[in-house]
Amino acid sequence: MSEPARMRRLAGWAVLAGCFLLGFFHRFAPATFADVLSASLHATAAQLGALASWHFWTYTVAQIPAGLLVDRYGTRRCVALGSAVTAVGSLTLAGAQNLVTASVGPLLTGAGLSAVFVGIMKYNADWFRPESYGLVTGVTMLLATCGAVAAGSPTAWLLEHYHWRHLFAAAAAAGLLLSLAVAVMVRNRPPHSPVPRVVRSHDARGGLSGALRRRELWPLLLATVGTNGTFYAFSGLWGIPLLTETRGLSNTTAAWYTTTALVVYGVGCLGIGLWSDRAGRRKPFLQATSALAVVGWTCLAALPWEAGWQGLVLYAALGAAASQVTVSFAALKESVPADIAATALAVLNAGVFGASAALQPLIGAFLDGGLGWSGSLTVMTAVAAVGLTACQAASETRCRPVTFTTRHPRTPSSPNP
Repeated sequence: MSEPARMRRLAGWAVLAGCFLLGFFHRFAPATFADVLSASLHATAAQLGALASWHFWTYTVAQIPAGLLVDRYGTRRCVALGSAVTAVGSLTLAGAQNLVTASVGPLLTGAGLSAVFVGIMKYNADWFRPESYGLVTGVTMLLATCGAVAAGSPTAWLLEHYHWRHLFAAAAAAGLLLSLAVAVMVRNRPPHSPVPRVVRSHDARGGLSGALRRRELWPLLLATVGTNGTFYAFSGLWGIPLLTETRGLSNTTAAWYTTTALVVYGVGCLGIGLWSDRAGRRKPFLQATSALAVVGWTCLAALPWEAGWQGLVLYAALGAAASQVTVSFAALKESVPADIAATALAVLNAGVFGASAALQPLIGAFLDGGLGWSGSLTVMTAVAAVGLTACQAASETRCRPVTFTTRHPRTPSSPNP
């Protein structure tokens, strides 16, 4: 690749990563804005929870349509539009005067971020060498986690100096600028690429059917639900209440445990991607992280651990196990035909977030039913155990994309020489 092409690749990736980072800010911001949103919109705790959940449910539902659109129309158009939709959602929330209007905000940010996620993963596959895909995906996920961290303490500090509406309006302006930057700077494929610029070999139904019929998808999906689905559900809702209710910690102190887990998760995404690429293997990393998730959830549910270093180690272990997602994305991208790669990644991501959205109220129902924290968290252990069992059936790609002799989704494959 020539030097101008390398610069274009880096510039395109940078603006896409900026869109992804901003999307993660919107995903975790409601926790920081909870008090001011509740006061301004006269919302109860239950109504505030429902407001925040719109982002997750819309993101889950929109994943597969977003994958189909990216496969058909390319990264540049879809991410530019997705970032613009996210900006409109942020602006809607900034101007909302009631709960109904405010609910449109996270609904739009969830829909927009779905296109951003699929688009940047597709871009990474098209522009970077296959043997570097794990590293690039790890760096991408690390930057996204920085957006989640920025939505915490830094945003809380800004709220002491600026009105919450101004902050959401500023995020909307940033989203629109990033949308324009994507339209100007991103190209779908490198110059002289042998793959057509926009693949149109599958209609929407055929592309989704082709992704769902790939047997390589399902072990990876179940394994990632066992590590990431459980972690997202826990860190996004139940991680802090567990500590405040059973260990007597304050809300502020308990938040450091989930922050630690998120930091380990972000750094782990980068580290495991680089390690997997250099080792030239995927499956051992899938197995190790799945096993770590089972151990972490078992200890959290069954052992008499104490707050302090023991709790921090357990939370960090769950974050480290969740870094598996980098390897899962890489292994799936390498296992399916290029023209359905974005759709397959969208199916995997939708499954993970759908599982998280289902696990959160399930844990709550078990707690309300009197099972207690130990009994309720056993559900997480069971889901992680299913993931560990499933990942044994995952294929080893050796960090190389599989070649396909025809375009039929059932065609057997053979690794590159």
